[in-house]
Amino acid sequence: MAIASIRNFGQILSRVQSHPTTYRAFSAATTGISDCTLSRTAEQLSQLPTIGYVYLGEVPYRKALEMQNQLCRRRIDEIYALPQADRADLNLRQFSDALILLQHPPVYTNGRRNHGKLQPDEIERLHALDCDYVETNRGGEITFHGPGQLVGYPNLYLKDHFLATKCFVKGLEYTIAETCAHFGIEAKTIPGFPGVWTSPTQKVAALGTHVQRYVTSHGFALNCTTDMKWFCEIIPCGLEGKTAISLQTLMEQHGKPNCDTSVDAVLPVLRQSFAKVFGCNVKPLEDVSPATFKFIQELVKL
Repeated sequence: MAIASIRNFGQILSRVQSHPTTYRAFSAATTGISDCTLSRTAEQLSQLPTIGYVYLGEVPYRKALEMQNQLCRRRIDEIYALPQADRADLNLRQFSDALILLQHPPVYTNGRRNHGKLQPDEIERLHALDCDYVETNRGGEITFHGPGQLVGYPNLYLKDHFLATKCFVKGLEYTIAETCAHFGIEAKTIPGFPGVWTSPTQKVAALGTHVQRYVTSHGFALNCTTDMKWFCEIIPCGLEGKTAISLQTLMEQHGKPNCDTSVDAVLPVLRQSFAKVFGCNVKPLEDVSPATFKFIQELVKL
């Protein structure tokens, strides 16, 4: 398979295990984060803006990508048109932060480091699976999105949240781990490798973000009831020797096959986890910013 991959996962794990401090960090669950501040002070936490959330249902990936691009451009234009001294004043802005939640029809996406690296015959093979292939400007490598997977695109202005990019990504990882904990699943991270893992070789959620002038796009994809066959066609995230896994499969392994892990069931849990981790209120987007809600809805309908 002509897919650009990084180092062999077994070598990565061996290297991680050879450093006791790092391996302990991997072995320890990243749940139990009620005191998580993402390195912010109590005063800063008290100033955080409300984030609006919206669930769009199933949206084709290319349409969602264009929606993100236009929303980011609009937000950057609005924020940076203000004098620097006024940029922190939320009352001077029409658009707000948004947590955009959705699903995609089957699609393979690749990150910016792999643009043009996938051979034409490999792209043809993926298309023959009745699946789209899109190269994007996010970080990370090739992965799959499809039905049964809860995708989240946080569109935040990081300066409002007193966050650096690294802390923002950490917050997304913590959000997924906290969501998994609700279902009794111990979720963990590997230092230096974004994503959330339930074993050294099984990844329940992928992360890939993009930040431009402190405005974020792209985000995470949590496998809820996703059909894992799609991941067998690629080397997910460019890591050999590792697999994706879903919450549904994990619950079956834990002897709870009747537990509802559908997107509809997981979505409110994830929303609450996001609010807890990022330390802010998360309310319906149409209530927080009707202008942002209308802008997104109109773009999705095009």
